[in-house]
Amino acid sequence: MKRVLAVVLIAALATVALGSDHTVSASQSGDQNRAERQRADVVKALAGMQRGTTATLERKDGKKFDVVIEEITADNVTVLRQIGDKVASDTIPISDIARIKDKSLKKMGTASKVLIVTAVTIGVLFVAAMAACSVSAANAPG
Repeated sequence: MKRVLAVVLIAALATVALGSDHTVSASQSGDQNRAERQRADVVKALAGMQRGTTATLERKDGKKFDVVIEEITADNVTVLRQIGDKVASDTIPISDIARIKDKSLKKMGTASKVLIVTAVTIGVLFVAAMAACSVSAANAPG
């Protein structure tokens, strides 16, 4: 009789242990699927954007801000955004982005429009400086 109770108890404990493992792995795979789906949505939205696109970006921690896209890579997005009175370049991992949407220029505030003009101006000056450096390097006596 003791052996039967011991076998039943061991079987019950094994069933509980195995059942809880499936529950934990099911919730982890659910979280993983949700994260993959969210990343796919962000990548799809970024595919329609290019350098200079103005967008509203929402991070997973809930922070929302307007940005100008500088560069999009497989894992990161480099953006210009306004922090206080300054415009800063920020590299954000795609895994940290909850949502990103194009922003209409008609609905933008003055600060965002200034941000766009600043980004374009910096880009033009950078390209001009690079061109001047390459021309002067080619003409330098060697």
